[in-house]
Amino acid sequence: MPFGFSHGPLVSLANSAICSFFRQIEVYGAENVPDHGPIIFASSHANMALDPAVLSNTIPHGHFLHYWVKDSLFKNPAVGALLRNAGNIAVDRKTKNNQMLFRGTFEALALGESIGVFPEGTSHTEPHMIPLKDGTSWAALEYVRYLKGTEENAGPKKGRKAVVIPVGIAYVDKRRYRSRVVVHYGEPISMDQFEAQFLSEQEGESKLAVKRLTWMIDIELKKMTVNAPDWDTAFAAQMARELLWVRQDDLALKDYVQVSQTLVDLFTTPTESIQSLKTLLATYHRLLTSSRLSNSVLSGISLSSTLDPSIPVSLPNRFSTLFYFIKDTLIVLFHLPFFIVPMLIHIPIYVVGYLGASLAEEELETQAQMKVVFGLLLSLITYPILFFVLWSVLKGLALGVVLAAATVWGLGRYHGALIDENYNAMKRLVASWRLLIGIWTPRTSEFPLPSFLESYKSFAPDPPKVAGLPPTTKPEKYVKPKKLPSRVLVKHVLRTRLEAAKQLARVLLELEARDEQVNASFWLAEEFSGQVLQVPKDEEGLNEWERELPRARRSGKEVVGFLRGRGARLGINRDEEGHWVGSSGGEGEAESDQ
Repeated sequence: MPFGFSHGPLVSLANSAICSFFRQIEVYGAENVPDHGPIIFASSHANMALDPAVLSNTIPHGHFLHYWVKDSLFKNPAVGALLRNAGNIAVDRKTKNNQMLFRGTFEALALGESIGVFPEGTSHTEPHMIPLKDGTSWAALEYVRYLKGTEENAGPKKGRKAVVIPVGIAYVDKRRYRSRVVVHYGEPISMDQFEAQFLSEQEGESKLAVKRLTWMIDIELKKMTVNAPDWDTAFAAQMARELLWVRQDDLALKDYVQVSQTLVDLFTTPTESIQSLKTLLATYHRLLTSSRLSNSVLSGISLSSTLDPSIPVSLPNRFSTLFYFIKDTLIVLFHLPFFIVPMLIHIPIYVVGYLGASLAEEELETQAQMKVVFGLLLSLITYPILFFVLWSVLKGLALGVVLAAATVWGLGRYHGALIDENYNAMKRLVASWRLLIGIWTPRTSEFPLPSFLESYKSFAPDPPKVAGLPPTTKPEKYVKPKKLPSRVLVKHVLRTRLEAAKQLARVLLELEARDEQVNASFWLAEEFSGQVLQVPKDEEGLNEWERELPRARRSGKEVVGFLRGRGARLGINRDEEGHWVGSSGGEGEAESDQ
């Protein structure tokens, strides 16, 4: 399976697209990747075609990857020829005939090259990884058998056994333009520890070795990604993180996975105060989504410097929202002259990307792909047209072609340098307009909060019934909240924001003061001196991959100290002002609800 002429251009095009879409991509664990193959990179898969683009962009030591690609994409002759030329290998997911798949994989590994695999089998809209398939493990271990050779197959073959490198790709917000990504490369998994069992002639031993390897890959991927048991827990953890770290860049990407998983684990703790806080934060998330607002754009509205639960919740008054709107308008108008030319050139690309994402509103994992693909296609049209227009204008000059090309390149770089500042300013202006309209709208126009929450429940599908387990009301799949005019929800958003910030501060500080035990992922408990609980006796007869993950606990004092040590805005005690959770640094004086 050689790499054809199309591999390099496709990788370069994908790199350009994702570096334009995401504003920051950081890589950790590059030292774990060997300089030479054969290597099988087993990656998490939460964001469709952007996952292989990110993987190829961040791969250490310049490794080229032969990706396993579903065979349905090869049905179109032109697309199939392009994919094969780029070195991709077809996966037959219907008949599960692995002969062609393994032959292409073994040919590449024998040349010391690398394979890119997504063991989940498909991208998905879930708050957690889905169960891994065994194909990656079968390929890695069957390649060991292939190297051993048989009498009918000319004996042993030259080459080294492949190692498996788990890769966790974690998106801060996988749908959002100019969001951030962190990629972790785990330690290599050697086949030596599975070889004897896999090659054993005893019945069933080969399959057990494969299951063991799949289980190990699964654990390593979970350590490098964020996994919540349900959407309410995922939403609550996200909102808590955004309230604790007001500005997105306040939380370093190297800490993103551990901090996010710590918050997810916290909200699985079955205490009344934590579950009440989880419900409040999940409600806040749905209100923001329905009103097309975000917590980051609300950070300019100061919360009370002393988030005392005894102080009644108040909203900004009408004149303060008018001030916010005028201020944000002036900021946009100040920046506009410097950004007007690249903005006008790129507006069609933004619009087309937005329309592309609207075609997949219910599929979180598809929206970013649609934005990138639609935007990239229009970019491939826009930039050449701009070049030829400039060339026609400068045709009389000796260096007209060079000047036209340099101008187009410079505009692209200029746009990239200014986009974040102007994009954020425009989002704040839109948000301040929605706040202005919402606060000035009479109270009688306000949408009842109970009706809003009930409308969400009406969209939730009936959860599957599982034998032996009590019925649950939690939806198993992502359900997008109903869209409503922002003006009828703004006051609910602001009230819920204040209440959520207060309750989050109270719960965390009480957790620290009482040093209560909270749930934890076992690898975080091991790293931060927590307690890993023993597997229940009724599970002792099961293999390790058939058991639930070990349950673990961390102390409340340690968890809060961990969050504060990573920059969470949380006071040391109740008398300290100005460092409360969610505080945006303003005076935060109470203002009446007009």
